[in-house]
Amino acid sequence: MQLSASNDQGTAERAAPSGTPASKSPDCGPDSDLSQSDWIDQCSSDSPTPADDQPDSELNVGDTFAYKDGLKVKVAGFNRITRYGQYDEKPAADKSAFRVVWTVTNGTAKPYDLDSFAYDAQGATTGGETEPIYVEVDSKQMTGRLVPGRSGRFTAEYAIAKSDGSQIVFTMSRVDDAWLQNDSAYLGEDPHWTGTIK
Repeated sequence: MQLSASNDQGTAERAAPSGTPASKSPDCGPDSDLSQSDWIDQCSSDSPTPADDQPDSELNVGDTFAYKDGLKVKVAGFNRITRYGQYDEKPAADKSAFRVVWTVTNGTAKPYDLDSFAYDAQGATTGGETEPIYVEVDSKQMTGRLVPGRSGRFTAEYAIAKSDGSQIVFTMSRVDDAWLQNDSAYLGEDPHWTGTIK
């Protein structure tokens, strides 16, 4: 996991790309075995790091956003919905149904009212508006309170036109009184996770 510079709401904790070991700093010392071109690429102070490429508010699926007060949100994936219950809402044939899966961890000292989060998913390929759908099978709505030191896994179900592609951007916003009174909500951009429906 890489930490990047924080924005005014919190800090991005970026997951290492899947299939790659945690990044190890190259040996940039005088006895380094790196070729000159590799040394320039890996050790030059002008070489950007992956965390430098994106602001903290722009995350990928698998990354965590750590709010300054101790709450953390991690989006685990955008999953195609393939199972429906008897009363679940199936989208039209020209739409793709997907589920956003995320985890909230309460690192504060008090129980947190989960209804104080607002969230939204939109198309990220060519734009595109999503519509919430009702699918009870495998879903877990975010509501209630989360006690300190505990995590909860939640979902939201949507449909998007197939013509709008399979890239999704998911935004999480805080609307709790303490956060709004502190003006923290206005000091930085809300975190957004981008990924592909799988």
